[in-house]
Amino acid sequence: MTETTPETTGPAVTAVPVTAVPDTAGPETAVPETTEEAAPGVTHDPAPEPDPAPDPAAEAAAPAEGPACPPRRRLRAAVRWTAAVLVFAAFGGAATYAVAQPERTKIPGLKTPGDGRWTYPPVALPKLPAGRPRPLDASANPAGVHYADLRSLLLPLPEQAVADRSFPGTKGWLPSADYLKRYDFEFPDTARDTRLELRDDALRHIAARAWTMPDGTRTEIYLVQFLTAGHRNSHYAQLAGVPVRGARDAVDDGTVQSKSIPSAETVYAQAKAGAHGGVSTRSAILGAGDTYALVVQTRKGALPEVPFRQTVRLQAQLLG
Repeated sequence: MTETTPETTGPAVTAVPVTAVPDTAGPETAVPETTEEAAPGVTHDPAPEPDPAPDPAAEAAAPAEGPACPPRRRLRAAVRWTAAVLVFAAFGGAATYAVAQPERTKIPGLKTPGDGRWTYPPVALPKLPAGRPRPLDASANPAGVHYADLRSLLLPLPEQAVADRSFPGTKGWLPSADYLKRYDFEFPDTARDTRLELRDDALRHIAARAWTMPDGTRTEIYLVQFLTAGHRNSHYAQLAGVPVRGARDAVDDGTVQSKSIPSAETVYAQAKAGAHGGVSTRSAILGAGDTYALVVQTRKGALPEVPFRQTVRLQAQLLG
């Protein structure tokens, strides 16, 4: 600390700082003291006696005054404690948010949007008669016969569907003449001839079901069963060039292909969009052993793709 010399009545005396002399003569060498006699001939009022030099032992024994540590250390300690409090507060707030945060699907307006697929009831393959193989077991069943009741292989209605009671469903069989009305034959005689060919090709049964969803999408499923897979192939070849009613100029649709469809089944699908707000149509034919399925969906305006693919794949699994 620098002290200021009090004012005197005489001329000012400039204070000269005392510089410590390096300890070169050994530990017993003392620094010479400066006295008034060292400057003879100089007359001035005597300066007030300086304060006695502080005694280090007395300072050590005296109680400490002020803060225990320098201000800078105290500031650093305060910063560290503040940071620790903020970190714990952040973790605590995050934990509270995670516990109180509701699921996204339970927040109004933030429900995860669906992809448009329908909700079908659980689907299970019917139990086969004892000792009968599955239709796609080529080694044990080369004719590809479905030994289960064909009506039990119809895809069930999804939720919110309204059944078309004009279709027999699981309670009967559809006449072949009604089935052929689904096709757009170029000439009336062609439809009659095809019906006769169905009989010659050893047609056994036609199971059918139809329904309509709230958005206006209509689905029709036909399962056509023959005596053997060979008879089924013969008839399918005759209908290959006949379009589904309302779907002339349809284009191939490969989006229904999926690993979920049994590899031994054949799938062929077509789609036609309704022009200027007309009726759109999608159709698919599935070949599985002695049976093929015709799946048709129609709707005024745009026809969703997801429910069509879903329906075709589920029906293919039931046939396998």
